[in-house]
Amino acid sequence: MTHNFKHAFLGFYFWLLFCRGIFALPRCKTIPSDPNWPSSTEWETLNNTLGGALLKPVPVASSCWAGNPFRSPVPCGIVEANWTSGFFHSKLPESVDYPIYANNSCLPPGSAGFDLTQGCHLGGLPEYIVIATTENQVAHAVKWAAERNIRIIVKGTGHDLNGRSSGTFSVSIWTRYLNKLERNPSWAVPNTHKTEDVFIVGSGQQWGNVLQEATQIGRVVTTGQDPSVGLGGYIQGGGHGPLSSTYGLAAHQVLQVTVVTTTGQILVANDNTNKDIFWALRGGGGGQYGVVTEYVIKHYPAPASVALGTLAIVPQSSIDENSNSSWEATAALLAALPELMDAGVAGAGTLATGEAAIQFSPSLQTSTTGIVATQVLWAFNTTSTGLTALVAPLVAHLRAQSSNQTLSISWSAETFANYTAFYHAIGGSNAAGSPSLVSSRLLGRAELIDTPREEVVSHLRTALRAQNETAGTFATVGLQGGPGLQKVPMARWGAVNNVWRTAYIHLITYGATLNSSPDRSPKQALADAAAYMAEVREPMWRQWAPNTGAYMNEANPFDTQFKHDFYGASYSRLMDIKGQYDPSRSLFVLSGVGSDEWDYDLDSGKLCRMG
Repeated sequence: MTHNFKHAFLGFYFWLLFCRGIFALPRCKTIPSDPNWPSSTEWETLNNTLGGALLKPVPVASSCWAGNPFRSPVPCGIVEANWTSGFFHSKLPESVDYPIYANNSCLPPGSAGFDLTQGCHLGGLPEYIVIATTENQVAHAVKWAAERNIRIIVKGTGHDLNGRSSGTFSVSIWTRYLNKLERNPSWAVPNTHKTEDVFIVGSGQQWGNVLQEATQIGRVVTTGQDPSVGLGGYIQGGGHGPLSSTYGLAAHQVLQVTVVTTTGQILVANDNTNKDIFWALRGGGGGQYGVVTEYVIKHYPAPASVALGTLAIVPQSSIDENSNSSWEATAALLAALPELMDAGVAGAGTLATGEAAIQFSPSLQTSTTGIVATQVLWAFNTTSTGLTALVAPLVAHLRAQSSNQTLSISWSAETFANYTAFYHAIGGSNAAGSPSLVSSRLLGRAELIDTPREEVVSHLRTALRAQNETAGTFATVGLQGGPGLQKVPMARWGAVNNVWRTAYIHLITYGATLNSSPDRSPKQALADAAAYMAEVREPMWRQWAPNTGAYMNEANPFDTQFKHDFYGASYSRLMDIKGQYDPSRSLFVLSGVGSDEWDYDLDSGKLCRMG
């Protein structure tokens, strides 16, 4: 018995060592140079099975290179003219808004990151793309790829700040043509006798189309400000927008999801069926647990009118007194926002320094050492007079704290007769094509009001510090938390980070220099920018707001504390769900659940387990 026990113990011990990766070499995802990469015949067979839906990528900017190596059918002039349009990239199966995460592969001349010596190659773009039109196609493709140890990525529109829509040597599932859009006024809520008036929408749809459909019947949906954004990753990361402070995030509006797992299962998930993955897909991060193909979402009555106003704080010169006054006035503005939001006000603003400030305040003749604040505010079912009455005490306070010689404090407002006109006024396609790395934080009353004013000013100065001080930088101030989030029932909350419950402001900062060159690869440029954020921004957030977090869709993907900041208390449960529905770990994204177990080398394209 002792002998048998010894063997049993040793067997268990060695099994533990193997599971911890001590004996096994790092396991990498299969790449084309590996002997077990599928043959061309196997790819052709897959394509036939998918009904011809498998595509070998054709970089659109190939037409701008000598000989057009990939035979792009789009003339170079059109590519160059539209390279900064999010709508343009959303229509292309391989293209993404921020190509630095795709290793700046095959860029048009004159675009950010263009390097003549790099040439036109697939680089960080996927190896194959599935132009999915059915769930069965998705199921067969992901199961096939997972069984062959090939990385899988998901692209809807490619509007992604964190590089989740591209991946070297991957199979990409392009969801654009999963674009169902219909209203069901009496959708049966599963396992109840209730019905809901809902929209049933394919994950590849764009919010602009859904909103247009809704407003035609006097309704609205919780979109972002950019109509080119798709539903897929937006909802799975949470999804904020103009109506968030009224109704909560987009993830909170989801009543049912259809999702395909990497094991090839097609699952309908809701409050009663497949509840664990349903919970994860509402705020637990996009492209990680499966490929969502369809959502059932709530909608609401459209506002009868919308009031929209702009409050601007502009230093009159760069002398120290004016500079200091502008920072103090901006801190006072931020401190006033929670009360305004509790009164029904929402909005989006910008803070800018250096030469960047001139872009937001044309009245400035030269760059400033102070800060220019431009805060757009809106309120529903009221007029400009009603909004002005709410904002007037703040305007009076700011003017009393300064003088016309130090600061210009201005306020103007107007009324829109309907939500569509308002949305067109504040919306617009994302400015794509430029490199970007952000660092952000969700801030509540404790950070904005309870923190001593001089500390807030100090934190703001750090938040707006730029590597290039002359050029300056900017930040965005989103009023997307507040009462709408606080009213969301726990049954509708999902995996959204709980810090949203107490958040009022979503503050996004930029300022890291992110330029690749012949001597500085995209990987190195990203690493350098991440190092700057780690040295300057992240410690500031830990000091100012240690108990909050960040909105993962608009945050630093290299955040070393991403588990806490993006997922909070949900992380451990999400890890279990990830293991259950993606056991092959085929779905990898930066700062995703379990991503710290992997190393993605943008230079080589290899994705390998750590250790």
